[in-house]
Amino acid sequence: METTTLHKELIEKRQKLQTITAALKERFLGLDGVIDEVMAILLPWHLFPEAQLRPTVINLWGLTGSGKTALVQAIVELLDHRKLYSHIDMGEFESDSATWMKNILTDDLAFFHEKPALICLDEFQFARTLDANSNELGKDKLRVIWDLLDSGKIEYIPSRGTFYLFRADSCLRRMERAYKGNVALAQGKVVGETETFMKIFEGFYFDNANASMTVDYFTSADFIEGMYYLIDNDECSKEYIRQRIFAATLPELIAFVLEGMQSRPATKTLDLSHAIIFVLGNLDEAYTMSHSMNPDISADEFHEQTSKITIAHIKRALRRRFRPEQIARLGNNHVIYKSFNSAQFRLLIQQELNRVGDFIRQKFGWMTRFDESVADVVYAEGVFPAQGTRPVLTTVKNLVESRISNLAVSILEYQWTIHEIVWAFHDGHFVYTLLNAEGETVSTISDKARLKLENLRKSVDPELQAHTAVHEAGHAVLAALTLRIVPSAVVSRTASDAEGFCLITFPKGPMTRETLKKDIVITLGGYVAERMVFGEEMTCSGVSADIQEASSLANKAVRQFAMGSDPIYLAVESTQNEEAFFLSERYATEAIKLVRDGEREAELILQRNKLLLLKMAEYLTKHSRMEEALIGEYVMKYGKESWLETEGLIKKDQYYRFNTVMEDQLRALEKNDVETVMEKLIAEVTRG
Repeated sequence: METTTLHKELIEKRQKLQTITAALKERFLGLDGVIDEVMAILLPWHLFPEAQLRPTVINLWGLTGSGKTALVQAIVELLDHRKLYSHIDMGEFESDSATWMKNILTDDLAFFHEKPALICLDEFQFARTLDANSNELGKDKLRVIWDLLDSGKIEYIPSRGTFYLFRADSCLRRMERAYKGNVALAQGKVVGETETFMKIFEGFYFDNANASMTVDYFTSADFIEGMYYLIDNDECSKEYIRQRIFAATLPELIAFVLEGMQSRPATKTLDLSHAIIFVLGNLDEAYTMSHSMNPDISADEFHEQTSKITIAHIKRALRRRFRPEQIARLGNNHVIYKSFNSAQFRLLIQQELNRVGDFIRQKFGWMTRFDESVADVVYAEGVFPAQGTRPVLTTVKNLVESRISNLAVSILEYQWTIHEIVWAFHDGHFVYTLLNAEGETVSTISDKARLKLENLRKSVDPELQAHTAVHEAGHAVLAALTLRIVPSAVVSRTASDAEGFCLITFPKGPMTRETLKKDIVITLGGYVAERMVFGEEMTCSGVSADIQEASSLANKAVRQFAMGSDPIYLAVESTQNEEAFFLSERYATEAIKLVRDGEREAELILQRNKLLLLKMAEYLTKHSRMEEALIGEYVMKYGKESWLETEGLIKKDQYYRFNTVMEDQLRALEKNDVETVMEKLIAEVTRG
């Protein structure tokens, strides 16, 4: 019977978790993989929390606004686990306030002792124990966190217990002196040597500093309250304490106080081994693209970059902030968030617009149909790929929700009877077409939209945009004609502080000597294009970043990637790395030659393909952006490389042929071995 009941409970628990998983996927767009991974880790804990010997740690890493905290809070809500949930913001403990961390954990979480609790350590990157130079920060005050993550058991001295132990010890010493002074008790009252007693206990209190000292002190509320909180026994009532005092002699009362002190151990153990601990954080060292505030970066490109982040990247990033043994305590349950792609952002926008439409219907009874143009303007104004969903939500609020009240007042003021609102965006205005139940237009209202980003994308100076267009087209042309892979996008005017950029699509695989040299050629493309079209004197200061990047690549090629005359690791004289050789003038010359060769190659390619360069620059002067498909069309139409007609362009995963080359050589060697064996056999037969 008990087995049947247990089986039924387990099945019900698993079904509940499956129901919660489905609900989470409906609530959080684009997080199906994350939710499945988290819930799979949660399942054993949900079924058998008492079987855990140490806490289950689930690490959630992602960009800001990716929904880490919201997901944990939703899980707590759907599990109905709020009473056994604690959220701790580690950002609050960067400073001296970390002193209170252990008190907060032990005093506030004492209720969680040996229970299946849920604990969330948010903004965990701020708990770092190493600085940017890998030096110890000395955050010993946060050591309790690492004990929690390891065994889940924390040794501590209860704060209230410490106070009462201290007061009881002071009382005990006074009582012993009073006994030696012949003080006596009868029914809890001092009856002998009262003056000696009052002198010894002058100024003493157990629990209340305002307590007055009298010969009836041991039956007073102050003494009884003190004893009640001193004795670590839930079954010991204040009435029991009063009776013990009333019946005790002074030696017996001394023994009672000592008994109370011995009942409370100096330290306690808070056991959170049955808990689930969520560790949440933003790791810039893994999400290297997180600093980009440019809304014109492709969400799909950003999504692809975050999709490449693995547990190896996460652990490498953690190594920059924490010691190896601390990283080990975080375990291997690392759930990695990807940024939203464009389709997911659009789905989120549509979901938010549907929510606004539902509000209007419930509040006023009007149906609302949002034209695709509204979603487009929200996307253009609200999508910052590196900042997650928050900017989108605020954009819907500011651009769309904020207009509901004025629209509603206008409709009610004119007493129009309408059934549906068709909400669109045209020429910088929101346009509301009001329809009656028959679908006929009752009226049309126009409302000017105050856009921020879209206005920034419009060129304020065609001359400057033309200059930027030539620079970025130079990068794009060289990327397509060296790698044979079309860039994802080229932008000549952005809504950020950057004038333009080119999203180069590098081959899928390792950096080789060949790709590094091509990278130098592509990096110099903007400078070479400017010089070719406008002349040496009209190259702008913007080339400095490209020159710096090309120089850095060349130096790495010689110093670290064995692309110089000697395959050794080189360093400048100020290095503290004893494994590196010192950089000499010869190696500097080799690095400079790589840059010079790259510059020469860039110029040769751009000269041959100047028509392509100028055609792309012309388009980018009139428009702010070229996408991959259009770039590919221009390259195929205007490019002059002979291989364009025979081999054509490729995708990034087609660049390397390592496996094919290896297999071809292996087959050739195997074929050669067979032919050798056959020759030997023929020779033996002939001799015979």
